[in-house]
Amino acid sequence: MGKQRHIRRGDVLSDDSSVVRGGGLDPMTLRVDASRNHAIYGAFGVSVFALRDATIDELAQQPPLVRFGVLTLAQVGALRRARLGIEPTDRNPRHFDIVFNDLNDGIERLCRCDHREVVNPYYEA
Repeated sequence: MGKQRHIRRGDVLSDDSSVVRGGGLDPMTLRVDASRNHAIYGAFGVSVFALRDATIDELAQQPPLVRFGVLTLAQVGALRRARLGIEPTDRNPRHFDIVFNDLNDGIERLCRCDHREVVNPYYEA
């Protein structure tokens, strides 16, 4: 049994909300991240941050996103249409996990999901 994840009950994003993830949707990186999440919490998932009460420009300047040269943006509705879950995790009110039951299928659906990648002008190597 893994560590218990902190789920913020009742915290739901609307379909027109956007989330941002540090890095591109590289299947190998997603596999490592989702597998690490599964080893710790018993669920496949990758971290994202909701653009709530902040712009992409503001979040891109802050840790952890400032550490990524590329940021991936997606709308919550696109994730749901791809049959991916989105759960409010951690104590940070902007932190969510994109979750899925099957590692390979989930990564494939996430990579095919409508999204866009942008260069992070605040990237710090």
